[in-house]
Amino acid sequence: MGVLLLGALAGCGSSEPAPAPIGVRAVVAQAQISPPPVDGGKAVERTLPPPEAAADAVAAPPAIVQPVRLQAGVHQLFLDDARIAVRDQVISTLHRPRKFAGNPILMPEPGLETDALVYGTVLYDDESKQFKMWYFTGRTGTKLAWALAYATSADGVHWQKPDLDVIEDLGSPANFVMVHPQAENFGEPFSVIIDRRDPDPARRYKLVYRYLTPLPEMKALGTTTAVSPDGIHWTPFGRVQMPKILDIGHFFYDELQGKYAVYGRLWTERRKVQLSLSEDFASWSEPVQVADINPQDPPGTQVYSMAVHVDGGQYVGLTQLYMRGTTHLLEFELAASRDGRSWTRVHQGETFLPCGGHGEWDRFNNSISCQPVRVGDELWFYYGGRTYRHSGYGGNDRGTEEAQSLRARVGRIGTGDETAAAPPPRGGMRSAIGLAKLRLDGYVSLGASYDGGSVTTVPVLPAGGRLHLNAAARWGQIVVEVLGADGKPVPGGVSQPVTGDATDLVVRWAEGTPSPLLTKQPVQLRFRIRNARLYAYWVD
Repeated sequence: MGVLLLGALAGCGSSEPAPAPIGVRAVVAQAQISPPPVDGGKAVERTLPPPEAAADAVAAPPAIVQPVRLQAGVHQLFLDDARIAVRDQVISTLHRPRKFAGNPILMPEPGLETDALVYGTVLYDDESKQFKMWYFTGRTGTKLAWALAYATSADGVHWQKPDLDVIEDLGSPANFVMVHPQAENFGEPFSVIIDRRDPDPARRYKLVYRYLTPLPEMKALGTTTAVSPDGIHWTPFGRVQMPKILDIGHFFYDELQGKYAVYGRLWTERRKVQLSLSEDFASWSEPVQVADINPQDPPGTQVYSMAVHVDGGQYVGLTQLYMRGTTHLLEFELAASRDGRSWTRVHQGETFLPCGGHGEWDRFNNSISCQPVRVGDELWFYYGGRTYRHSGYGGNDRGTEEAQSLRARVGRIGTGDETAAAPPPRGGMRSAIGLAKLRLDGYVSLGASYDGGSVTTVPVLPAGGRLHLNAAARWGQIVVEVLGADGKPVPGGVSQPVTGDATDLVVRWAEGTPSPLLTKQPVQLRFRIRNARLYAYWVD
């Protein structure tokens, strides 16, 4: 079991990407290359032994690193150092997704919906050619305090709330698909997926959510699931399946392990994240802790939740941090993992998706959809923003005052305490849903200026003869060298300069020579970067 305790590439949370210099030369033994040692998440210098220690070095040779197989089509990202042997004078930069100028893209219906929050999911359905959204809300002035609502869009920007036949006497828009207390103890939703692996069409859509006791207590008893043929009409499992996951989390299908995965809240002395797995969506493993704060976090910080998805053959975590001891905001940092359990913060201290500034609709408390949606050459992140702070804030900058008690009041309607149940007049929008866009593979880039830098991989076995780069080299260039066991380029192993700014730049070799990647022996790839950025590479 691993926990989120190591920080990587610490930086500052400025409004622009803050590069973290990591240009340290490493000297290693040829053909026996192992990843450079790590000190605080940064590569440090590896030096050869002094002459008097040469005998000892021969007696204890470095461990031979097994080559990494580069699977065809799997983009290799730069979120960690697992597949990098040497970095020389390159800069690692975290890139934030750009918030859409037309935000928010979905708002609560005035006087009807208490909220519009992405404690839920946005995805694209390839069959219906629609974007689909499940969001968290409630109906003002009724006992329908906790509801899962449904919306659709043709372009991912303009959304419709359809009138459905699920909840009677709801009024328009009647887009609720599950509510508390009418639908099987429904609490906050985790995530929805479309599961085309399941042969049963009645189980095509799958949902994980918190299981609550009836009104007025609404006590969490754990976490449970539901299935649906269409994402609208749901059949709950009927009882608690994960009793130790009592609060908000995220859920997805882990294609690397072939299992359903829930990353849910762990309550101890503070909020943490734990993982539970299932092969059949019915029986779930005992949860294990996988994420917590580390010594580099400011006092009072808590890991509120973590939305995990697979990208580039590894796990990417959107870590929701509750800055309880400082700003009292909920914002996101990136984390990376190779096994889904041991996590490393990426550019710790730099916010990946920050709250909005003064005058913005997403001033406080960001939440996020379970995973981004790929649209063309971009990743679209759907997130929820609020105009009120998390409960427990003691200062004067509270935001929309009604937000501190509205949901609790709505939850008491019909319990005999009608005075307490009446919500105050709406003093403005409390929450809404927005969109932020990121270049494909664009979480982190490795770059250098005109003085040049290089990145060398660990030994690899390419499963294809063509090499592709996602790079920004319009005003510079990247040259790729394919290195043999002697650390020198193999015959024909120096590419033509790669230029341009695109998410798919094909590497060209000398005219008339076969691809040097077709060798049956392990090779290393060295990327010589001059006034350019490299986001990812892959073979096919």
